[in-house]
Amino acid sequence: MRFATALALAALPLAAQSFDTRMPDTVPAVTGKVMDGATLRYIDVQLGDGAPAAAGQQYTVHYTGWLRDGTKFDSSIGKEPIQFVQGRRQVISGWEMGFEGMKVGGKRRLFIPYQMAYGEQGRGSIPPKAELVFDVELLKAETAPEAPAAAADILFSLNQVESEVMQLAKAIPEEKYGWRPGPGVRTIQQVFLHIAYANHLILNIADGSDADEVKKMVEDNDKGEQQSISKEKTLAALTGSFAEAHKYLDAVRAQALTRDAEFFGQKTTRRGILIFLDTHMGEHLGQAIAYARMNGIVPPWSAGRQ
Repeated sequence: MRFATALALAALPLAAQSFDTRMPDTVPAVTGKVMDGATLRYIDVQLGDGAPAAAGQQYTVHYTGWLRDGTKFDSSIGKEPIQFVQGRRQVISGWEMGFEGMKVGGKRRLFIPYQMAYGEQGRGSIPPKAELVFDVELLKAETAPEAPAAAADILFSLNQVESEVMQLAKAIPEEKYGWRPGPGVRTIQQVFLHIAYANHLILNIADGSDADEVKKMVEDNDKGEQQSISKEKTLAALTGSFAEAHKYLDAVRAQALTRDAEFFGQKTTRRGILIFLDTHMGEHLGQAIAYARMNGIVPPWSAGRQ
């Protein structure tokens, strides 16, 4: 009976509270009715006696989740508990907020409105606009591991392609840099320069360069590829372009990656453009590998398993 009463109370709207909307004189005044948004509610089933759950920590949690009609949709009981870092958006926003004030060993029932769960669309077995009810137990709260870069997925591919491009560019003798398979086709050197110059171009497009700036860069890149330079300078151009890519991708923030962008007339996101960085390099790495093998040069990373 006590539980049923607590559940009923948790489901009731919060009592109207006075909310002070006043701001300093430097902020323009506005008038209107204050509206309340979605509210997270919870019941502390068992108070913990361990370390408090601090913001930004890694939490280890056991949980069971239900829909409001009593349907159980997921549980970690009998399996490995879940781990997540608070504040890194690895879980729904109701979970990001739901452990505030808990201590290790504590148990809590969370009543999470759909706006803090899976929204109007739902997900999998979660129907649209579904309020979720979770029983959670905080098993551990500890220092979080260092956060990966926001573009860690793009960097993962970049590191592999960079390694192979640089290995191949160094392995091909300088006297072969002018070789091409036929008229009107890029030479080996031009392929490597195209990779280097395109890296710079793609990064600038992702950073918001306008159409005129992009057109000028494309023209300059085409001219630059036609120049006959030494192998040493070609390697320097590649090295510099990869360093520029790492600097950009290490620093870019997660929110920036989701911004709308345009890539040669196609609508995408900034992340979409940066993913093309890896795709483009992979395409021309394949071209350089074919050129090398046509000249009897085995890519260094595949030596011994031809």
